[in-house]
Amino acid sequence: MKEQQSQKIDIDEIIRCLGLIARTLHENPKQALKDLREIGEEIDCKIPYRDGHSIRVTDYCLSIADNIGFSENEKVVLEVAAILHDFGKIGIDESILLKPGALTQEERDEVTMHVMRGYYMLAGFSELIEALKGVRSHHEYYDGSGYPEGLTKGDIPLIARIIAVADAFDAMTSERPYRKAMTKQAAIEELKRASNSQFDPAIVKIFLKLLSQKDEKNNK
Repeated sequence: MKEQQSQKIDIDEIIRCLGLIARTLHENPKQALKDLREIGEEIDCKIPYRDGHSIRVTDYCLSIADNIGFSENEKVVLEVAAILHDFGKIGIDESILLKPGALTQEERDEVTMHVMRGYYMLAGFSELIEALKGVRSHHEYYDGSGYPEGLTKGDIPLIARIIAVADAFDAMTSERPYRKAMTKQAAIEELKRASNSQFDPAIVKIFLKLLSQKDEKNNK
């Protein structure tokens, strides 16, 4: 019971801090985003096996956004969404998140609910409303087979389509309780395979080009 109470207090404190950040987001976006990244690191610490996941996903997303030509305001919205995309996983039983074998249907339902849980936990902050579209929709699939609403193609918010690619790549190349990390090349092949079904093919193409450019730069 004490552990559960401690976790609740921690979540309440994070939400209180997010409220302060949200109120300063338009006045001082640089400072607000700096503070938000600290929140992102704390979120990663509270979700088993994340190990910097939210921040890596955010950096991937911003690289894609730069290539697309996002404005500074659009990048702010994307950065907020990417940092908070897994916020709803806080509080999910660790026995589910750390389970090495297949999940039961009930356990899968618990995990898939994280998008709506995160959305509703943060919905009171009107300043984050555009970013919350990314939180809510980053598990929608391009072909309509994702969740929570079964949106397709252009009906899925662009920031959510970007987060989906970055999130999947980082998840695939990171160690998980139920599988070893994929090699970078294997993850790339999986993105290609799921392009136009799970992922927006245009976003996949941009992301793979960025990875290639990074490899070329590192090999010089």
